[in-house]
Amino acid sequence: MEKPTITDICLITRDLDASIAFYTKKLGYTLKHRMPGFADFAGPGVILALWEAGKITETTGVPSQTTDPAGHGVMLAVKLDSPAAIDAMYSDLTARGVEVYSQPEDYPWNARCLYFAGPCGELWEFFAWYEGGEPGAVDSAAAAAAS
Repeated sequence: MEKPTITDICLITRDLDASIAFYTKKLGYTLKHRMPGFADFAGPGVILALWEAGKITETTGVPSQTTDPAGHGVMLAVKLDSPAAIDAMYSDLTARGVEVYSQPEDYPWNARCLYFAGPCGELWEFFAWYEGGEPGAVDSAAAAAAS
C-alpha cells in the first residue's frame, strides 16, 4: 500500500465568504482556487482549503456540520498519482476493513475521489486529477484583489 502524504487540510465551513475574508485579509493567505462552495490558498507546505458544509454534502453525500454537530468539521486530503491509483487504494483500504462512504467516484471538479472517516471523526479524501488538472484557478490579479 502506498504511504499517504497529506497534501491539503480542508476546513469545513458554514460561511465560505467570511472564511475567505478571514484567511486572506487577517492571515495574509493568497486565494489560489475559487469555485462554488470551495476555495483554497497558495502558501508554503500543505494547502489550506475551505469547503462549504452544505456543498460538500450536496456533491459527495458525505455528512457535514451544516446544522448537526455529528457531521465532519475537518478533512484531510491526499493526492494520488492517477484515477487508477484511487481505485487501487479503495481495494487496499476496504481489504483492511476501512469503511468508506461509497466506491470511488468521478466528480465535477475533474477528479476521482474516495471518502472515509477516521477514528476521531475526521473526514479523509483521497483524490487524483484527470487530464487537464485542477479547475477554478484564480489569476494573480484576482488573488491580489481579494487579499
